[in-house]
Parts: sequence; C-alpha cells; structure tokens
Amino acid sequence: MAQKIIKRVTSLALAAVILFTAGCGNSNRGNLPSAENEEREENESGNSDIAMGRFVEEEIDLSENLINVRELKKFSDGKLMIIDASSGIWVSNDNGVSWQDENTEYLEEKLTNAYIMDVRAGEDGTLGIIYDDYEDELSTEGEDERENLSKDAEELQEGREDENSEEFSEEADSAFNLSPECALVKADGTVIPVSLSLTEDEMYANRMWMTKEGRTFVTTLGNIIYEVKEDGSSEEFLTMEGRPMLIQFWENIMLIDGYDFEAPLLYDMEKKEYVEDDVLTDFVKEQAADRQFNGGSWYDLYYFFGEDEKLYLAGEKGLYRHGAGQEEMDQLIDGSLSRLGSPLYGIKGMVMLEDETFLAVFNSGKVVRFTYDPNMPSMPEESLKVYSLEDSYGIRTAIAMYQIAKPNVHVEYEIGRGEDNGVTREDALKKLNTQIMAGEGPDVLMMDGLPMDSYIEKGLLLDLNEFLEDVFKEEELYENLIRAFAYEGSIYTIPMQAGFPVMLGREGYVSEMKDLASVADEMEKLRKDYPENDILGICSEKMLMKIFSVSSAPAWKKENGEINEDALAEFLIQMKRIYDAQMDGIDQKWVAKFESTSDWYAEELGENWEYNLGMYGVNTLDYVGEYTRFMAGMTTYPYGYYDITSAAKTKGFEDTVLTPMAGQCSNVFAPDTILGINAASAKKELAEDFLKEFLGKEVQVSLGGFGINKEAFNEMLTVDGKDLGENNQYGSMAMMDEDGVEVYLDVYYPEEEELNTLKGWMESADTPYIADIVFEQAIFEEGVEYIQENQSLEETLDAIRNQLAIYMSE
Repeated sequence: MAQKIIKRVTSLALAAVILFTAGCGNSNRGNLPSAENEEREENESGNSDIAMGRFVEEEIDLSENLINVRELKKFSDGKLMIIDASSGIWVSNDNGVSWQDENTEYLEEKLTNAYIMDVRAGEDGTLGIIYDDYEDELSTEGEDERENLSKDAEELQEGREDENSEEFSEEADSAFNLSPECALVKADGTVIPVSLSLTEDEMYANRMWMTKEGRTFVTTLGNIIYEVKEDGSSEEFLTMEGRPMLIQFWENIMLIDGYDFEAPLLYDMEKKEYVEDDVLTDFVKEQAADRQFNGGSWYDLYYFFGEDEKLYLAGEKGLYRHGAGQEEMDQLIDGSLSRLGSPLYGIKGMVMLEDETFLAVFNSGKVVRFTYDPNMPSMPEESLKVYSLEDSYGIRTAIAMYQIAKPNVHVEYEIGRGEDNGVTREDALKKLNTQIMAGEGPDVLMMDGLPMDSYIEKGLLLDLNEFLEDVFKEEELYENLIRAFAYEGSIYTIPMQAGFPVMLGREGYVSEMKDLASVADEMEKLRKDYPENDILGICSEKMLMKIFSVSSAPAWKKENGEINEDALAEFLIQMKRIYDAQMDGIDQKWVAKFESTSDWYAEELGENWEYNLGMYGVNTLDYVGEYTRFMAGMTTYPYGYYDITSAAKTKGFEDTVLTPMAGQCSNVFAPDTILGINAASAKKELAEDFLKEFLGKEVQVSLGGFGINKEAFNEMLTVDGKDLGENNQYGSMAMMDEDGVEVYLDVYYPEEEELNTLKGWMESADTPYIADIVFEQAIFEEGVEYIQENQSLEETLDAIRNQLAIYMSE
C-alpha cells in the first residue's frame, strides 16, 4: 500500500508558533507549576510582579489530507490516529510530528466506491464503518458532489430539528436518497454486517462509537443508542430524551451530549445508572447553554478524558479540567487568547499527550499542539480594546487572526449586548458613551448599530485619511466603497464588506422595474396574472418596508440632516401599492405559513428580528419551486451569488433576470463590519495596525463575504476546476414542502459575464445604506398604520416627524 507521509510544516507561514495565556484555575495543575516552582521562576526572572506560564500553540496544516475528520484518538501504546471519512486513517507514532496513512484494502475500496458517513477504529484494529454505496445513477457524478449532497442532508436535518419539524424524516430520505449500511471490519479483513432495526423517525445510522475495551455503539437521527454485538446483531442500549451527537468513554463511564441536552450525561455502563455531577452540569448550563453540534461537522464544546483520569472540556471559552469531587473547574487556556476561541477553528477532536501537552484537530484540517511553557509571561505585553454593540463573527475572526499574527497583543473584545439579552440598545449606548467620555472607552469601535453620524459630528472618531493613504499604497482596495463614507473631506469609518440589494424574476416583469412606482406597477401585473399565488414571499408591512428601504433610505435625509418628507411620502405610497398587490386575493395558506415562520423567528431572535438585514436573503428554491413569482433581497457572499445566478439555468426559468433593486437611490451597497478608532485612544498606532490587518487579504478572505480587498474578493470568486462538474455545476440544493413536493436546484459557477456584473457592482457602488434602527422604527411603525389605512399620509408624516424630533436634534 502506498504510504503518504505528512511532515511537520516548518514554514512560519503555515506553522505559526503562538504564545497564549495559561489557566485561571486556582488548583495545582498536576505537572503545571506548583507554588514553589512559581516562586523560583519569579526569582529567576527578577520580577515578582509578572505572572509566568503560558501555553504555546503550534499549528500544523494537514488540510490537503484532512477533509472530513471523524475522530482524533490516542491508543494505549501512545499511537495517535486521525480518522477522516474522505481520506481514511492517518497515524502518528511520534506524538503528531509526522503522519502517514494506514488505510486497509477494504477501507481504500470504500473510499473509492462509497460515501462514508462515519468510520472508527478500536484498540484491536477493528473498524466500525457506516457507508452508502454509490447508486448507479450517481456513478457519473464527482465524489465532491456526492459528499456535498450527503452533508447537505445532515445540515438540513440539524436545521429542521431546531424548528421541531415533524416532516423532515421523509424529506431527507427522499431528497438525498441515503440508505447507509453498517459493518464491523476485523483486523484480518473479516467483514461483519451490522443489523439494526430502526424506526421511521430514526431513519438510519450515522455515527459509531467504540470503547477501549472493544464495545461498539451506534447512534441514528433519533434518540436511541444501540449496542452492536460481536456477531453484528444489535440491541437498544439507552433511550435518551434528546439526540446524542457526542459520546466519550472512560472505563465504565459513558459521557453523552447532544441536541436537546441541558448538559452532558454520565452513565455507568456496569451499574446501568446515571452518575450525578453537579459541578459539570452547572458549568455547562452556565457557560455553554447554546452549544451546537453542527451536524457533527464540529463541536462548540468538545469533551475528552485525559490520562490523568480527569475530564477536559474544550471550546470557545478555552480549555477546562474537571476531576471527580472537584468543586470548580480549572481553566487551563483562556479561549479569548487561543485558537480555541476563533470562529475559524471548529474543534473536531482533542487528546492529552504526555507532560500535560494537548493535541487538537479542527474542521479546517489544521492540527494544533498546545504545550505549557512555565518560563513565558502569562499575559501578552500589550492590549487593545475592541467594541461592538452586537456579537460579530467578523470581529471574532479578525481578533483571532490578529493575535496569531501578533502574539504579544491581547485584544479584549467587549460586546454591548452580549449573552445578557436583557440589556437594551439604549442602556448599552449609555454605558459606552460614559466610558468614552471618561477616557476609558475602547480603542476600536465597530459602528454597526451605533449612531455613527453623531459620533463623527461630536469628534469622537479619529480622522483616518492619513492612515488610509499608507494603506492604499500597500493594499489594492475598492476605494469607492471607503470614500463613500467621507464626511466633509475626511474619512472616519471603514467598511470591511459589502452586500447588494437585488431583484430576481421573469424578465417580462423585472426588466420594467426602474423605480418604486414601476415595481408597484409590475407587482399589480403579477397579481393579475397569478390571482391566488404568493408573489413576493413577504406578508408583513414592516418586512416589505425594510427590504426596499435598502435602496431608498439614503434619500430620506437631506444634506443638512433634516428629513426629506417628499422622498419619504413617495416611499410610503409605493409600499402600500406593493403590499396591497401582494395581499390582494392571496390564498390564506401562504399567509398562515408566513405567520408561523415569523412567530418562530420572533421567539428565537426577539421582537425586532424584522430589522435584521441578515434575514433578507434571496430564496432561490422558493422561486424555482414557484412558491413565489418575484424575489427581492440581499446577496452578500459568493455562494449566495452563485445560487441566485443559477435560477436562469434551471429548466423553465431561462427568462429569469437578476438586477440591482429598484428604489429611490442607485449604486447602493449595504456595508458590513464598519470600523472606526476612538479619537481619545492612547493606542492609536496599535488600533491602526489592527485595522490594517483587518483590511489585509488573509482576514478579508476569512470573513467569507464580499470583502473590500480586491485580491481577497477575486480569490473568493476563484474555484478549482476539479471542483466543477458538467456545465460548471458547483453544487446542489433541495427541499420538500409540507405536501411532499420536492424542489431541486443545481448551483453553477457563474459565467464570466455574471462575475463581471458582480465586480461592476463593487466598482460602481457609492451610496451606502446604513441601518438606523431608531429612524426606521419610527417610519415603519407609522408606515404600518398608513398601509392598513388607519391614518392618512399626512397624519403618518406628522407622527413620524413628532417621533423623531428629539432624536434628529441630538
């Protein structure tokens, strides 16, 4: 068998050595420094005021070989094994320094001719495998395409579970045609088929779990854990209240966590009873109540047992250790200072090596070694404060990457409305303003949701003109998107990404939509042509106003800051026409469906969810399924653009066109992650360095959207030709409605003309839509009264004027 050796990467670009803080726990960490050793180290350093000890992180890039990791395992003889459902088994006998494949002939055959859902290995060399042999009709498709379809099925299952859908079981099975088989494969090659008697709700087996002692368990899409016997027969072992997604073992203890679990459960397999651990339960409830399992692709919180017989928990908050009878958790690594806290590093597995060293594998195919160094200061020498009103994936991503590049800087991230959703926007802003006025404010501010105009007018933000002159020399950026934020000749804020409001529909209608009035005209034609259909997919006055405000709101304020009542009146008039056309004669089943979905979002996201622009994507499946006849929404990232441009390549929809959204403005873009620097910051140079890193290609690519760095933007739109199928097919999407009707969409990589269209939008956009929730709430709330004919247009404008009088004067 061919041996593929992976050597440890020594290039600084790929194997960055990073220094991060050690723990915050107050107990002696085994081989970590004792009080006596700490005192000796302080005396040797000559400075007893400096706390010593950090974990050093060394990254090893195995992404070319690790695609779909299922497990990282340490055997009793010290051998390490990474099991990947796409590339097979990788083994290291030198604590992860180098890796080689050890695929058996059986596994090589399955990797070539089957989709492997899961594969595990036992101490005796036995493999447990769940696989689905490729159907004849799929034989001409690429392996990546089959992989994507199966992943989509699991992701759809996860999403449907969140919505408590009872229809999903039949949906996934019919839409993705999965009928996997299970087997045990002995070290000598003997294959033992596994027999399972599953219920309709369980659908099929999708994960296997093996103990060191040789016991094998299987979980499904249901809530029952099965034990597999040596002859391949099985029996129900445990019935859970939720769906198990992660199982670990230590001797006779089985740890189980999953969907609908408040906290992990500990089950004694010998005594056949649960073991209570209030410290573990309370910790997970408090620190990881919202943990997700991401369809098994990675874990928000991963559990593993160490050689010291203690339980370790790794996730966004860091690495914790818990021993039996221990009254509190020991924090060994602070997640805010580690790759563990980065959104780019979804943990797949982690093990303890010798001498309190840890090895983790992440969903990116990166392997990271965590080694404690007692001679390193526990905290970076410099610190920088970054603030956002709401939690931001982009900010978290940039901070993690910045700290990897600049290990001597600790970036403190403050979220105005963090985990405590009881904090109102007003309270968060008062606190922030108090901090800024007291000279204790953050150094970098994400302005999304903040009163940006007010901050600029009051001189709270730093003029970035000089900084940008230097950046423009080093990075090729879409300067038009940055200069769109100029205020009296200076630039105080910089957008990091852009999105675009678009319309999708039949050419005969959409090509006539040039402004709001003509959109209303065509909506009325659509209603006449499709009397009972859902035309737009929106049955809410506020949502209708929100999405069309993106291409119109910049016109609602005059240059002097006053309300442009003429523009606002025209907007309300046309919104009423569009809403009336949408609702006139519509079958009430569409209204009921919309209201049910809206109620769910309100419960999950809060009553103001309709103001979140992230909820307004274009649902191409609804369009090609003819559940709607016209779509208006946002495109914000490459695959989403591929999705909507594929509508015209679907049989029967060749006359579909995609255009910028008609409105009261042109060349509009919706900026995202808008950054500024506190004018009073004592760390302006460090803050500028953070912004510079944010504008660089590496961070911009990692954000995933339409970044303003041109090199990053072009890279995001570049795909490997081997990932494309016939006619440049790039993927597939599917759904099933409540009547059992399936809808499919083949997603194609865009033609050059379509790519140039998107690039043209990036190059020509000069009018930013900046959401102002106070302004919009006043307009939309009164607009609802006008659309429902509860008040006249004049009364509506008066009410808006009165509501905004104080706000506009501030």
